[in-house]
Amino acid sequence: MTNEERFIKKAKLFRLHFGLSEDEMDLLLVDQNLKYKGLELGTRTLTLELAEAYPLIYGIEYCDFKKDEITVPEFDKLPKTTRDFIKNKTSSGNKVGLKGTKNKASYVIILIKDYTLGHKFTNSQIIPSLPPPANEDQSIDWGKGLLKGLVVNTRQSSYYVDESGEERRETTYEIVKTVDKELLDKATKNVDEGWLKGVMKKK
Repeated sequence: MTNEERFIKKAKLFRLHFGLSEDEMDLLLVDQNLKYKGLELGTRTLTLELAEAYPLIYGIEYCDFKKDEITVPEFDKLPKTTRDFIKNKTSSGNKVGLKGTKNKASYVIILIKDYTLGHKFTNSQIIPSLPPPANEDQSIDWGKGLLKGLVVNTRQSSYYVDESGEERRETTYEIVKTVDKELLDKATKNVDEGWLKGVMKKK
């Protein structure tokens, strides 16, 4: 995989994580007079100007974005312009489920409800069990909504081998507050019943 292919693959992952379309990426780049749409399909060339401007949407410098260990930032860490843009979107990237009406945080709550105090884990242990399209996300925003205050970033990393056989580094989190009945009840009301039954069968 070339450096350009790696960049485009990561750019797409970041875009999808926040539920942004290619047209919306163009809107976020309008002040730089740059276009993103077509890059993923190969109909647009990755110029140095675009490569430097694109990561700034997420508050990341180009030199850091290229690094393998860089991960999708939490929503609260995004530049204010990007946060405001996402908040004002009519279809939010934080909503999941076949009808796009379910809260991603509620699904995560269900998946971590049995985690004990001090339990350490990585996002990749949770994300694949989320319903589409959230099961393709690269991170979980632990700093807001129902998830706020449940975990802390240990500032330590775990290593794993991805589908392409490359070694990746991932942040390790620790449970500092367990899921209580009240929180679980709130989450249960927001998730798809069919998905919930499937999760319960696996436990």
